[in-house]
Amino acid sequence: MRSYRTLTFLLILALSLFHLWFIASGRWPLSGDEAHYWEWSRHLDWSYYSKGPMVAYLIALGTRLAGPTEFGVRLPAVLLAAGLAILAALLANRLFQSARAGLLCVLILSVIPLYAIGSVLMTIDPPFVFCWTLAAYYLSRATRRRSEMAWYGAGIAFGLGLLSKYTMLMLAPCVLLWLASSPRLRPWLRRREPYEAAILGLLIFSPVVIWNLRHGMLSARHVLTQAGMTEAGRSPSLRWAGEFLGSQILVVSPLLFLLFGAALVWAWREGGRAGRDELRLLVCLSVPIFLFFQAWSLASKVQANWAAHAYVTAAVALAGWSDAWGRSGPWGRRTRRLNALLLASIILPAAVLPIAFFPELLGIVGARMPASVDLVAKRLRGWPELGQAVGEIMREGARPPFLMSDRYQTASELAFYVPGQPRVFNPNLGGRRMNQYDLWGGWEELQGRDGLLVLYDGLEVPPPLREAFAEVEPVRRIPVLVDGRPLRTFAIFRGRGFRGFPPRAFDGY
Repeated sequence: MRSYRTLTFLLILALSLFHLWFIASGRWPLSGDEAHYWEWSRHLDWSYYSKGPMVAYLIALGTRLAGPTEFGVRLPAVLLAAGLAILAALLANRLFQSARAGLLCVLILSVIPLYAIGSVLMTIDPPFVFCWTLAAYYLSRATRRRSEMAWYGAGIAFGLGLLSKYTMLMLAPCVLLWLASSPRLRPWLRRREPYEAAILGLLIFSPVVIWNLRHGMLSARHVLTQAGMTEAGRSPSLRWAGEFLGSQILVVSPLLFLLFGAALVWAWREGGRAGRDELRLLVCLSVPIFLFFQAWSLASKVQANWAAHAYVTAAVALAGWSDAWGRSGPWGRRTRRLNALLLASIILPAAVLPIAFFPELLGIVGARMPASVDLVAKRLRGWPELGQAVGEIMREGARPPFLMSDRYQTASELAFYVPGQPRVFNPNLGGRRMNQYDLWGGWEELQGRDGLLVLYDGLEVPPPLREAFAEVEPVRRIPVLVDGRPLRTFAIFRGRGFRGFPPRAFDGY
């Protein structure tokens, strides 16, 4: 058992060192979301337009430790990934009294594309999934005698998760389902600890509620709009449902997706047969999440990462199930085939993942990543080059102009990659939804100054820009190339004598 624990420690250490090296290598510039969350970290607040404040706080801490660099922004993601692996190993080890299960759980999580990529990108998902797993760990201890304090640990995790992502609210119905599913657990429904834990979590979350009350419930409006709940009369769409199911199979990997389903069936049956309510907890923290988003996808488009928290406990269940294959019973006769299937489910994504991190490996066989599926190029490449080019233009005049862009993602990338990391604005040129830049304002301070507008793939001067400046002229078009292929083009316009943008209605939230 000690050797398995040592291997688990070495695996987590090796993964963490690789992730640290990777974020320090500069191979992946910041994504638009990462850059925007970094902008939040420069304006610390109780909450923000679309999300809670946890991601901004963590990035602020990372950049305080390592500077306003890609490494500093992403350092919390690496640390959270290591923490997630440790929690998953502890949970598997405790539930199945098996250090082998803990090692296998970490190995499974390390080859799931969704988690592998999330280990180096700092978005809201790393802190959210970590908090979800932390809550699962404490809840698994709530089945013991004298386990009242475990409820309060789960309540703290619940509150911190809400500060990370509002989807953490799903924990409450999942726990209620778990308690109601077992006669041994139902007495907890009449005790005060679960409700006090929920209240504790909501108290931690209360600054976000206060911020929203002060800002017209903007976050609630945004979430409802993103969920498609503000669009009446929309008919169910099998296309969206098929897209969501396909996305889950891809981000988890096909064989693991199937094994997760089988393992959760085993965990539910074994939990009932052996009176092990903690096994049913794994099911209640996984299956309802997937089913909820699958049902939701009939009415609205659901992003692939929205169900990310469903698969940690599924991986724990699979690790424990594999430990039972060699024992007596019907599964014992299929051990060899199941082990072969599990091995294949780990090896296949492990063989493909290096291509995601190092696409140049395809050159060994004379191939390259097709542009249609090269998400790294589409979302990450070209931003440092654009920032340098815009910085050169800004240095041409006697007084640097202020900087703005028509998209909040582009504005955030410019704020990070233009030398000096200047303040960037995101004007409402008409027809876009509201975002955090609109809450920061600051336009009144720019009267009379010159400005640069960086427009995504624009040829003509936007009419609102002509109205806002005394004079406007095109400056340059900047193509972004990746491996000689055109990726995107930006047009730069200079405005002289800023007069201000007239108020315009937003096209939703």
